[in-house]
Amino acid sequence: MSMNDTFYHLPVLLNECIAALNLKAGGLYVDGTLGGGGHTEAILKHEPHCRVLALDADLDAIRFATERLKPFGDRVTIRQSNFRQFRQVADELKITAIDGLLLDLGVSSFQLDASAKGFSYRLDAPLNMQMNDHESFSAYDVINGYDEKKLADIFFQYGEEKNSRRIARKITEMRRTKPISTTGELVSIISATIPERFAKKTLSRIFQAIRIEVNNELENLKTILTDATAMMNSKGRLAVMAYHSLEDRIVKDFFKTEASNVIMDENYPELSKEKTPALKIITKKPMVPSEKEMNVNPRARSAKLRIAEKL
Repeated sequence: MSMNDTFYHLPVLLNECIAALNLKAGGLYVDGTLGGGGHTEAILKHEPHCRVLALDADLDAIRFATERLKPFGDRVTIRQSNFRQFRQVADELKITAIDGLLLDLGVSSFQLDASAKGFSYRLDAPLNMQMNDHESFSAYDVINGYDEKKLADIFFQYGEEKNSRRIARKITEMRRTKPISTTGELVSIISATIPERFAKKTLSRIFQAIRIEVNNELENLKTILTDATAMMNSKGRLAVMAYHSLEDRIVKDFFKTEASNVIMDENYPELSKEKTPALKIITKKPMVPSEKEMNVNPRARSAKLRIAEKL
């Protein structure tokens, strides 16, 4: 893989992310979603006296970004790790405090278009969808192992797909003949279940739901937000880009809870307690790409950037 390769996605909201982190000399920043290394490279160039710890579960991303970031030497430390393991990696590196966290939760163009990992419904590939090659659990296990109700629940909860039950029923019917082993087979089953005019959106939702389930993405997001906030120095920033409503809601709710001076008990409001806020919300409404950026990079269209500062 050479630096001439251009299959990694353009960094989304690049200038906004750099400004969001409020970089300072001597600071240590965590890029929890390294991808092709575009955001990390920009951080290191913008503040020549800071360091970055960069994480990614995808070995292809690690290889590509390692080559790209060689000029920065020991200012950048790269680890193949899901960002849920941030605390473990920090402990191994004897890191006790950080000055910022950047998360770009989008799936890279390379993962969608150029890999055989099965993330895209447009390419026929094995039912995999693992971000981390070391994991044994895959989309094949979800599609062939989950019962009809569990499949329907995943499609509805993680994909917000209204035809979830009908699609789950068809999948369980078809796999009785033989296991469903490729994305192409799954696409054919789904396409035969719903009207053609809804096909693209439905396929996107179902594939998103399976990917979230395989990689436990929503729980992983909650974990790193909690761990990074606990390790953040005062005035440190959390900058998180989400691309669908489930992730964005988690980020929004986390920021709101950590910025509140009350621990609410929804069942017994009278028992709610006061607490010291941990965060200050910088973005009352999320930042979104400009029309110009969306025209250049269509995959940026659904991005929402939220920023909070450690008190």
